Amino acid sequence: MKPGKILFLFLILIIAGCADDGDPSELSILTIDHDFNEGQHGWVAGFAEFPANHEDSSAFELKFEYTQVESKLSKRSVMLSGKNLNQDLFMYIKRKVENLKPDTDYTITFNVELTSDLLSVQTDKGGSVFLKAGAIHAEPKSVIEGGNYIMNIDKGNQESSGEDMVTLGNLLEDGTGTAYALITRSNTMANSRYVGRTNSKGELWLIIGTDSNVSGTTKVFYTRIKVLLSVS
Repeated sequence: MKPGKILFLFLILIIAGCADDGDPSELSILTIDHDFNEGQHGWVAGFAEFPANHEDSSAFELKFEYTQVESKLSKRSVMLSGKNLNQDLFMYIKRKVENLKPDTDYTITFNVELTSDLLSVQTDKGGSVFLKAGAIHAEPKSVIEGGNYIMNIDKGNQESSGEDMVTLGNLLEDGTGTAYALITRSNTMANSRYVGRTNSKGELWLIIGTDSNVSGTTKVFYTRIKVLLSVS
C-alpha cells in the first residue's frame, strides 16, 4: 500500500476514535434528533397567555399527551391542544440539553416536523398559528403576572420573534398541504439566524411552541424535532 493511503487511513481511524470516545463538551458541532415515534425523549409541555384563575382557565381545555396522530399516519407524537378563547394562547414543549461547552455561544438550526387539522377546521375562521423555537440558558416557565400565566422569557408576540425565540413560520400559510399532512418548518426556511448561549454548567433549554390568534381549538402533533448546534 502506498504511504499516502496509509497516512489517510491512519487519520480516519484517529477521527473515528475521537467521535466515539470524545467528551460532548469538546465537540464544536452537535446534532439532536428526536423522532417521537420512538419515544417522548424527555420533552414536557407548558401553556401561557391564559387566566391563572382555575374557573376561567379550565374553559381553555388545555391538553398534553404522548399519543398516536389522529389520522392515517402511523406515527406517535407529542400532542398539545387548547381552546384559544382570548386569541393569544401559547402552547409549548421544552427539554434541557446538557454537556455543552459552558458560557458559549451556539448557532442553532431548528427543524420541526409536525401535523395538525388546522387547514381543514380553521382556515375559514381566519387568523394565524405561528411556530416558534428557542434555546435559553435558564428553564423557560409559565409564571403568574397580573392574574394571567405568561412566559418568563421573551418569546415575541404572534408573528414577531422575541429575544429568546425565533418565528419559523405560519402553520396556516398557503402551500402547507392538506389536513394532517406532515410539514416541516425551520429557521433556515425563515432566513433567521439564531444564537443561544449556554450557562456556566454547559446547559441549554430547547423550547418549541405555537403562538396562535386563531379563534377556537388549536391542536398540533409534533412528530420529530431535529436541532443542529455549532459553536459560533
